[in-house]
Amino acid sequence: MINLWNRIFARNVRPEIPRSIFIGLIGGVGDLVLAAPSVVALKEKFPSATIRFGVGGGIFYDVIRSHPSVDSYETPFFYNVWKPRQRKKIERERLKDHDWVLLLDNPDRDWWKQGKHLMEIYEEKCGVTLTRRRPLISLDFEDSLAAEKFLHEHGVTDDDFLIVLSPESRSKKDMKEWPADRFNALIKKIRAHRDVKIVNFVSKDNPHTFNDTIDAGGFPLRPSADIIRRADLYIGLDNGLTHIAAGFDVKMVAIHIGYPVECCGPLSPYAEIVSGEPFASPENISVEEVFEKVQGHI
Repeated sequence: MINLWNRIFARNVRPEIPRSIFIGLIGGVGDLVLAAPSVVALKEKFPSATIRFGVGGGIFYDVIRSHPSVDSYETPFFYNVWKPRQRKKIERERLKDHDWVLLLDNPDRDWWKQGKHLMEIYEEKCGVTLTRRRPLISLDFEDSLAAEKFLHEHGVTDDDFLIVLSPESRSKKDMKEWPADRFNALIKKIRAHRDVKIVNFVSKDNPHTFNDTIDAGGFPLRPSADIIRRADLYIGLDNGLTHIAAGFDVKMVAIHIGYPVECCGPLSPYAEIVSGEPFASPENISVEEVFEKVQGHI
C-alpha cells in the first residue's frame, strides 16, 4: 500500500530539472512572438530537455515554426482557455508524456489589470529571466525570397523609401482599429511630404480601401515579416505585425488603442507610440498627432 502511494505521489511531483517540456499557447500572432524569447531562455536553462510546442494551425503555426529552441510541435492545438477544468484536463493529459506542462494563455479576461506586459507574464510562467526584452520570429531563406519577389513585382527598389502600413487588427476591431478615413488622410499627408512606396498589409476580406498603397491583402505572414524587416518605417495598430516589427531594428509609429500600453505596447527602442486613455474611442487620436510622429522619420 505504501509503495503504491509513493508511486502515485511521485508522478505528481514536478522534477526540478525536466527532461521534456510541453508549452501550450493558442493566443494570437503577437502573443506568440512575445512568448518566443521565454522559450529560448527555457531551452538555455535546460539544454538537455526537449520542448514540444502546442499551437493553433495556419498563421499561428507559421509564426512559431523554425523556432531554434523548439524540438517538435503539436498543431492544431486548442482548448478553452477560460475554463479551469479544460486547463486541468490538458495538463493531466500532457503530463503523461512530459515532465513539465506550461500553458501560457491567460486564464481570464482581466489579465491586463495586473499592470504587467504580456512578455513579462510569459517570462514568469516559464520561470526564466530575459536578458533581451524584444519579440522574436525566426525567418528563413524562403521567406526572404518571397519578400524580394513581391517587392520586385510591385516596383519597389532599394532606392525607394519603403513604408509598411498595418491598419487592421485580427480581433476586437471596434476597440483597437483607427478609422480607415484617418489612415487615408495620413497617407495623403505623407505623400505630400515625401515620395514613398507604401505596402499595405490587411486580410483578404478587409472592406476598406487605402489609397495610393500597394495592396498586400492576404500575403503570407512570414514573407510579410521579412518585408517589414526591410522597411524604412512601419506604421501599425496594436496587432501581431506590430509586435513582429518590434523585434526588428526598424523605425516604428504605433497607434495604440484599447488595452493599456504598459500591458501590450510594442517593445522596441525604435518605436514611437501614439495612444490615449485605455479603452477610449479610436476617434480620440487625430491624424495630426500621428503625422507629427511620422514626419520625424521621413
